[in-house]
Amino acid sequence: MNALRHTETNVSDYCTCGAELPPDARFCHKCGKPQREELVIVEEPPAAPPPPPPVAAPIPIGFRNPLAFRVGFLSALMALLLTFLLTPGLPLWLTAAGFLGVYLYRARSGETFSTRNGARMGWLTGVLAFLVFALPAVLGWRAIVASPEFVALMRQQWSSLAIPAASQNQALAFMQTPVGMAWQVVVLLVLLFIMVTLFSLLGGVVAAKVLGRK
Repeated sequence: MNALRHTETNVSDYCTCGAELPPDARFCHKCGKPQREELVIVEEPPAAPPPPPPVAAPIPIGFRNPLAFRVGFLSALMALLLTFLLTPGLPLWLTAAGFLGVYLYRARSGETFSTRNGARMGWLTGVLAFLVFALPAVLGWRAIVASPEFVALMRQQWSSLAIPAASQNQALAFMQTPVGMAWQVVVLLVLLFIMVTLFSLLGGVVAAKVLGRK
């Protein structure tokens, strides 16, 4: 915006030094004294534009990311439901859960997915799937170990390895004790964690590569 400053023009025929001035003289030709005040336009510098608002960095994919947690948990529940409805094909459902986790997170956040982010999202989905699967797996294993079919199957396997019947009875008795059951649960959970996270991570990597091309 321009600020205008205006004063009235005051021109006389003679300068204060005594020199006669021509009409509308701005300066005295003898002493150089200004003879009138003029309209002065003062240009103010333009205001600097406001700085752009800071862009928040996206939250890394992990348990502290609410969207990633919700998406991963939903995908884990989907894998558990498919496992109960269609028991065969657990690795396929886990891989599909990792793929679905990346797909939903990418669709809701609008972020581009690298292979590394796909692996992180798949791994997060796998950990949540492990937590979802852990209790049903432990309860199911306890029922399996106590079933006559399991005992007959173990005896058949051990007999094919020429293990004496006395040793078979001792092993089966130990498996039914609290200590034996605890060891079985630990081994079961370790194997379950490796399998669930591995296949879910694989699904996340595949999803990042497939969706990244679009």
